[in-house]
Amino acid sequence: MPGQPHAPRRVIREVAAAVLTELPAFADRLTERGAAEEQAFYARGDRVAPADMRQSFMDNARSALVLMTEGFGTRADWIAAPLATGRRRAEQGVPLEAVLHLFRLGTELLWEMLLAAARRRSPDELAEFVDSVMVLWQATDRVSTAMVEGYRSRESRLQAQANRRRERLVRALVEGRGADPAVAAEAEAELGLPAHGRYAVVLVGCDLAEDVGPVPGLAALGVRVVAAPYRDRVVWLAELGGVTAGRLAELLAPHLQHRAGLSGEVDGLAELGIAYRLAELALHTQAPDAPGPALLDDRLPEALVVASPRLAHRLAARTLGRVLDLEDEERRVLLDTLRAWFRADRSPTRAGELLYCHRNTVLNRLRKLEQLTGASLEDDRHQLCCRLALMAHDHLRRT
Repeated sequence: MPGQPHAPRRVIREVAAAVLTELPAFADRLTERGAAEEQAFYARGDRVAPADMRQSFMDNARSALVLMTEGFGTRADWIAAPLATGRRRAEQGVPLEAVLHLFRLGTELLWEMLLAAARRRSPDELAEFVDSVMVLWQATDRVSTAMVEGYRSRESRLQAQANRRRERLVRALVEGRGADPAVAAEAEAELGLPAHGRYAVVLVGCDLAEDVGPVPGLAALGVRVVAAPYRDRVVWLAELGGVTAGRLAELLAPHLQHRAGLSGEVDGLAELGIAYRLAELALHTQAPDAPGPALLDDRLPEALVVASPRLAHRLAARTLGRVLDLEDEERRVLLDTLRAWFRADRSPTRAGELLYCHRNTVLNRLRKLEQLTGASLEDDRHQLCCRLALMAHDHLRRT
C-alpha cells in the first residue's frame, strides 16, 4: 500500500475497542460459518482441529483490531499471530486458497460486527465511522499479507526438506540399498513406491538447473514417477503400472528434450540399483546430440560395447586393423560404405543407393576393406565383429 496510513480516528478506535470484547462470539460464528463453507479444513479429521481454527480466528482478528485502534506504526507484536497461522497451516497441508477464503470470510464478519457497533452510536459518529472504513481494509490486508508470508516461507522450507528426503532416498535406491527393509519401508512411506512391483529407471542427461517436468498421461496409465537429481543428471524411478518399458519410452519420447537412458524392467525396489546401471549403459549408447530415451532392450549390442571401453577399443583395433590407420577422408568413406552395406542387408546395389554411388564402387570399397582387415566379409564371424567394431568405433569417437 502506498504511503503510511493515517492514525485511526476516535470513533473507529472506540468501535474497534468495543468489538475486541466480542471476539469469542466472533470466533464462534466464523468457525461455524467456515465449517459450512470451507471443506478443505475438514478434508482430514486430524488436519485442523476446531479449537485451533477458533483460536487463530480470535488471534488474527485481534491483530487487525490492534492496528485499527493503535495505528500502524506504534506496535509490531500484531504480526506474530498471522505469521504463526500461515506457518501452522502450511505444516498442516491446508491449501493457501482455503486459508485466504476463511480470511475473507473473517473480514466480512468483522465488518458486520464493527458496523453493528457503529450503528449504536450517533448518526454523525456512524457517518464518521463509514468515512474511515478504509482503515479496516488496510488493517485486514496487513494481517492477510503477513499470513501469506508466514505460509510461503514455511512451505518453502518444508518443500526443501521434502526434496532433501526424496533425493536421499532416491540415492539410496539407485545405489542398491532397496533390499534393506528399513530403506524400502521409508521409500514406500515417503515416495509412495511399494517394495514389490514392476520398475524401470530413466536417466536423463541434463544439467540439474534445467527443468525436466512431468509427462502428461502417465498417471492415468498407473505409472508413478519419482524424480531427483543424482550426480550430474536427473534420475526417474518409474513404477510401471500397466505399461511396459517399451511403452514408457514411447510416452516419454515427445517430451524429453535431452538424451536419456531407459533400463529394462526390474522386479521391486531391491533391483533398482541394477536398473540404474542398465539405464546408464543405455544412456551411453545414445549420441550426445540425439534427444529422447534409448531403451536398453533395443540397444543391447551397443550396450555390450560401451560396457567395457577397453574391450571396445581392442575389438575395433583388431577387427578394422589398418583401416583405422588411413587418412581421415579415406577411412570415413570405407567405414560409411561398410555401415551402408549392413543397413542394406549386404546388398551392393541398395548400399549404392544409400551412398549415391554405383554398386561397383561399393564392391571395390568392400574388397579394399577385406584387404586391409585380412578377412572375408562373407565370413559370418567377421561380419559380426565388423558390426560390433563399428559400434565401438562410433562410441569411442564420441567419448
